[in-house]
Amino acid sequence: MAVGERGFAMLSDDGGKSWRAVVTPVNRTLTGVAFETEKLGVAVGHGGSLVRTEDGGDTWTAIDVENDAGSDSLLGVTSFGGGRFAAYGAFGMYLDSSDGGATWQRRQVISEEFENHISQVLPFNGALWMVAEYGTLARSEDGGATWIEVVSPYHGSFFGAIDAGGGVLVIFGMRGTVFRTADGGLTWQKIETGTTTAFNGGSRLSDGRILLVGNSGVVAESTDNGATFTLKWSPVGRGFSAVAEVAGGGIVVVGESGAGSLDLSALTTR
Repeated sequence: MAVGERGFAMLSDDGGKSWRAVVTPVNRTLTGVAFETEKLGVAVGHGGSLVRTEDGGDTWTAIDVENDAGSDSLLGVTSFGGGRFAAYGAFGMYLDSSDGGATWQRRQVISEEFENHISQVLPFNGALWMVAEYGTLARSEDGGATWIEVVSPYHGSFFGAIDAGGGVLVIFGMRGTVFRTADGGLTWQKIETGTTTAFNGGSRLSDGRILLVGNSGVVAESTDNGATFTLKWSPVGRGFSAVAEVAGGGIVVVGESGAGSLDLSALTTR
């Protein structure tokens, strides 16, 4: 499942080889989607758009979160299991749900004055971690009810984070920036990537490899839990926003060229 402009969702039943468009009840750009099961999922987007499916994405229902989100943009959504979801985005907005996305409650992040755009929230080492613009990092030990800011090694925007396995967290963002911690954020190691091209999305594959994707078709691959990365490029040169592994080991990317399969053997070096 992928989501994008004008409220459209794209659904593939064959591991990303072919796609069909699905209309949702909103017409604003959808920016993120997360599924708890094969059937239950939530997608979010601009203008406080939030839609929910119970049939694997064939049909969607709009959920009214105007009282909490207003017209501000939601930029991402995460499923934590057990009916729990978090949706987050512009100006420090953070909503959570404990009933499978049917109802939502707004939570305060860090402080009443916090207004940075939140890029991603993910579970890591028994806590929730948040990355945001201006280098903001935060951690919650109580499922998102309260947040503590973590000292950041960088003041530019972070666009995502990956649980790299073995207690390692990798964070990435603007200008090819990648940092790695193996001690819960007490210390950070800057990873040289050899590029200033932004990384927009990433994923850890079932075999332990880490892939980062970004602008201009950049793809960075790590086989050592994010300690080093090998840089390659898509010959098409169009930007990627997200990457995921599908059943059978295939890799799917979404971005400026839409949604499709990524052949790592076809990537080039510069």
